[in-house]
Amino acid sequence: MPNYTATALVIHRINLAENDRILTLYTPEHGKFSVVAKGARRPTSKFSGASDLFMLFRALLATGKSLDILSQCEILQSYSSLRYDLQRLARATYFCELLDRFTMERDPVNSESLFQLTTIALTLLQEPHANPDIITHAFELRLLAEQGYSPISDACVRCGEVVERRQVGFSPSLGGVLCASDRYRVEDAVSLSAEALEVLQALPEIDGEELMGLQPSTKAMHELDRALRWYIKLRAERDIKSAEFLDQLRANR
Repeated sequence: MPNYTATALVIHRINLAENDRILTLYTPEHGKFSVVAKGARRPTSKFSGASDLFMLFRALLATGKSLDILSQCEILQSYSSLRYDLQRLARATYFCELLDRFTMERDPVNSESLFQLTTIALTLLQEPHANPDIITHAFELRLLAEQGYSPISDACVRCGEVVERRQVGFSPSLGGVLCASDRYRVEDAVSLSAEALEVLQALPEIDGEELMGLQPSTKAMHELDRALRWYIKLRAERDIKSAEFLDQLRANR
């Protein structure tokens, strides 16, 4: 049974039989794939902690008939602080589900950049003074860009005119912003203020330090939440379960 190694992030897990788990891993070397972690549900198992969501480890894997088998692992990062803060835990879980939904099995295209994007987002999310939603929307937009789904934010998707930074619209179905006139002509258009549009245009490009310094208003963040929520749902072609819980947390907050 040939062995191979990979640096792996756990992005999904399900129970198997009485004591095992199937882990969906995302790796820079091979993209996404699933493995069996035998005995991972036993409290004394060497894999019990490593099989949690967003655990990062160096893995030794054995090729199996249907699923490969996790033979050994060395934990590199547990992102432990995220596990004790519900707001950050919900977003970290959401990152993993988005990565899972927007990638194919064993597809190495962009796998290194997607892996780096996700681990950097998890690291930034641990910063105590970080705005979790700024990191979340930056992650969403950069993941979409990597997979060819960037929303159009500089020109009206209906007439093609360059949009000014003023009150505009955003159409999830058409895939981007609408000018001040056309936002009234599209059924699913939601409103974006000049501030929300500025943040939408900036998030895919700015670096980590500048990103952490952004302080948009609550109103602008609410507009982005709503626009990107429906845009992503349409592109994923299904509900994102963790997004629904995130919506509840935002509403309660």
